[in-house]
Amino acid sequence: MTKTCKDCNRELPIEDFHYSNKPKGIRKSYCRDCSYKRAKEHFDKDPLAHQYYMRRHYRENPEMYPGNYKTKKIPPVAGVYLIECLLTDDKYVGCSSNLRNRRYKHSRNIGVSKQKPLAKLINQYGWEAFSFDVLEECDKKMIFERETHYIQELKPNLNQNKNK
Repeated sequence: MTKTCKDCNRELPIEDFHYSNKPKGIRKSYCRDCSYKRAKEHFDKDPLAHQYYMRRHYRENPEMYPGNYKTKKIPPVAGVYLIECLLTDDKYVGCSSNLRNRRYKHSRNIGVSKQKPLAKLINQYGWEAFSFDVLEECDKKMIFERETHYIQELKPNLNQNKNK
C-alpha cells in the first residue's frame, strides 16, 4: 500500500508516514523526511516560541510524559537530604540549593562525583536500591549548617571526610 507525499510528491510505502490518529489508522499527508524538514524549519524560524510552546505542552499534558512524576514530587528548593542504601544500610547526608536537580544527578551518577563511596554503591546496586528523603527544606544560607547538624546526629558512614 502506498501514499503520495504532499510536499515532495513522491509515492512511498504507507509506513513512511507518521500517524495523525493511530487508533483510527489515519496517517499524515507528509512523509517522515518532509515532516522532520518542516519541523526543523519551524523551529529555526522562532526557537523561543517553540521552546515556550513545548514547556506549556509538557505542563498541560503530564499524563503523556509519565517519567516526570518521580522528580516532580521533590520541590526545586534548597535543603538537606538523606540517601540510604536499602540493601547495605549505608547512609549519606548532603545538601543542595536545588533538591530536585541533586536527586536527578545522584540517580544518573552524572559528572565527577566528590562522593566516591556513594557513586560506587550506586553503580554496584543501581539507583532502585536507594531511597532519597528530604530531611529539611531550609534557606540557602543555612544549608551547610543544617547538613553538619544532621551528619553529627545521624552519623552516616558515607560522609567520612565531612565528619572530621
